[in-house]
Amino acid sequence: MSLNEIIKKIVKDFDKELPSQEKLERIFESIDQGHLFIQCLIRDRNNFERLKRGGIFDGHIDNDKRGWLSSHIFPITLEILNKEKVPGGAVSIPSMGGQQADLLVYHALCPELENFVSLIVWLNSKSSKNAWNQILELIRTQDNDKVLQFSEKCGIELPNKIHPSSDRDSKLVDKTLYESLYDWRFAHYLFDDGKTIMSHNSPVNFRRVVLDEWTKEESFVGVRTTIGRLHSIKTNSLEVLVPSLYEKPRKWEWRIDTKKFDKSNLVKNNLYFFQVYKMTGDVNIETHIRAFSEAEPVDIVGMFLAYSLYLLYLGKSRLKLVNPSQFELLFLLYYEQVSKFCLNDEEVSSMNRLDWKSIQFGYTNAFTKWIDSELYIVPPVLRRYISNFDLDSKEVIIPKFDDALSREEHDCFTEQNVPYNKKGNRIFSSRKEMAKMNRFYDFVHFLIKSKRFILGIEQNPSRPHQREEEISWIKNQIDYNLS
Repeated sequence: MSLNEIIKKIVKDFDKELPSQEKLERIFESIDQGHLFIQCLIRDRNNFERLKRGGIFDGHIDNDKRGWLSSHIFPITLEILNKEKVPGGAVSIPSMGGQQADLLVYHALCPELENFVSLIVWLNSKSSKNAWNQILELIRTQDNDKVLQFSEKCGIELPNKIHPSSDRDSKLVDKTLYESLYDWRFAHYLFDDGKTIMSHNSPVNFRRVVLDEWTKEESFVGVRTTIGRLHSIKTNSLEVLVPSLYEKPRKWEWRIDTKKFDKSNLVKNNLYFFQVYKMTGDVNIETHIRAFSEAEPVDIVGMFLAYSLYLLYLGKSRLKLVNPSQFELLFLLYYEQVSKFCLNDEEVSSMNRLDWKSIQFGYTNAFTKWIDSELYIVPPVLRRYISNFDLDSKEVIIPKFDDALSREEHDCFTEQNVPYNKKGNRIFSSRKEMAKMNRFYDFVHFLIKSKRFILGIEQNPSRPHQREEEISWIKNQIDYNLS
């Protein structure tokens, strides 16, 4: 039995509790490699459930009997990556006496969950019918200006699995809300540099996906993105030189599927965005390139800044990040680093018109906001949730969230501390509204904790993760150079 087959069996059959050592040993006898991945998958599923049950979230991150997030109070949007008509197949349902049902598995980007996600649609389910009709319309038109939106009625299986459930309110909406965050090239929450692109993120973030429309090829997959210089083109792989925030570039070799991957337009030594799939193969985790797009040196500077702000946000576990001087300092550091990575005068000159203000607007404006000369990260789900508040109220809510997060508070707002906007008006008209905002605060708090867990930040005190090293470096640069 291949590693991929065993992984699918584990995901389907295992309880959230750890299996016995005897059961693990029987599994390991069936495969030559991949033991550590399986052990981590089972252990991390258990630990992730403990994280959700943590008292710090005031019981607001609950599962229902299906394992879905109970009573979430926000809609979500998905940019589907595999816009194909039939990515799935017939499966047997034990609860239906073994009856066959058609299951579709789409993979997508979800800014609200800051993650790559899978979408599960049952074709013969009346409750999924509307979602399937919306997906069909998206596939038929291949409309790149629209994304799929689910209401609060959809099912979310954290960290990154979506079920249309009984959601009859799904629809197609414009991408305007999150600007570039639906574009896999600029999704800061998927980005890695040369140091971390091959990091082993938690297996709980891997998802079952169907990789090919016709063969129904399946795998258990995690997705990251990066920018690199194409070093060489081989028959079944590409060698890519990937720059790092502060170290020397690193060269990686990643597989390609020669039947589906068109490498005819690739040019050696050019810069590209790469969509990197880490997926279970026959004996171990394999790394594949599934898509690419042309890039420029300015894109590296911009994504280094976006990636650094996201790391600071996760490292600090709060929303307030930097002031203008600190942001400009990071810009200059990355400008210098990318200049060293440039191959010729033309690439260097392409960055001559850059300044920190224009690059902030172009690469980080979609998920940050300046308030009183401080740059705050505004998680996409929070940005959406407070979009109906007036500007003065927003500029109170965001710092209040930050202050509560910095003190690990259960509640952001209390009756003893009723918030007023900058015009002196109460932000919430009732206790119910304030309680709803506190529930939402708990979700933002959980989102930070869960992303730290998935990306390995402060998970192993005896062995700091590569991202923790980068967080420390960024903090030290800011503190030392501006002291």
